[in-house]
Amino acid sequence: MLSKQQRRAALKLTRHETRQMLWELRQKHDMSLEDLSLRARIPEWKLDYLICGKNKIDVDYLIQLAAFFDKRVKIELVDYLPAKDKNKE
Repeated sequence: MLSKQQRRAALKLTRHETRQMLWELRQKHDMSLEDLSLRARIPEWKLDYLICGKNKIDVDYLIQLAAFFDKRVKIELVDYLPAKDKNKE
C-alpha cells in the first residue's frame, strides 16, 4: 500500500498528465479557451480549471470535452512503482 505522500504524488502526476493531454489537444486544434468554451459548451472558467487549474478534475466535463475532440476517456489502473526485475539484483 502506498504511503500518504506517495498517494499525493500519484494524484498530482495523474492530474498533470491529464491536463497536459488536454492542453495539447487544444493547441493542436488551435483554439483559445474562449473558442473551446463556446464550441464545446463548457463554461470558460471550468475549462480553465480543467486544463490549467490545480483543483480536482471534474470527470463529467472531462468526458464532455473528450467527446468534443472525438475522443473517449479510458480509466486504467497501473502500477505506481516500477515492477522489479527478478533477473537483476
